[in-house]
Amino acid sequence: MLKPTPFFILLLAVSLTFGITLQQAYQQAGPGLGYDRVLFLHPDSTYTGGLTISDEKVAIKGFGALIDLAGDTLYVTGNSQIDLDGCVIINGYAGLFIQGLVVSRISQCTFYGHQYGILIKTASTSIQVYNTILANNSKYGFACEKGTERHLEYIDAYQNIQGNYVEWCPG
Repeated sequence: MLKPTPFFILLLAVSLTFGITLQQAYQQAGPGLGYDRVLFLHPDSTYTGGLTISDEKVAIKGFGALIDLAGDTLYVTGNSQIDLDGCVIINGYAGLFIQGLVVSRISQCTFYGHQYGILIKTASTSIQVYNTILANNSKYGFACEKGTERHLEYIDAYQNIQGNYVEWCPG
């Protein structure tokens, strides 16, 4: 049987304490399942910081992992596709900020404690949101421009200070 060395124990304690950044997980992710990158997150880990995705097809399989944006955002722009599944995303400007020709599919996620849970700043996007919680955001749970193609199903939206859903006209 292997006996853990003090260095191994210290390394394990540091990695559990500080976790990994979302950017590091993104950089380590490879292609698969038809995506340019697939991030498989560990459910016992906390991933910190924001991430920008531009002109890529990316899937984040959270398995219940916590993503603490620490005031930043998960920003998707350009001609991109983002699929989020099983993520708990907290403490950002926007849990998910979409701008550009983006196709999005969100399922079984929680967006908690942002200004905007999900923010879409372009009408030329398509988003599907299923079985997701949008709660305790200081502005809106879901905010999009008029004309955004959207399909929202089985959403729990509550205690979003300015409202659970909003659609506005740009300009």
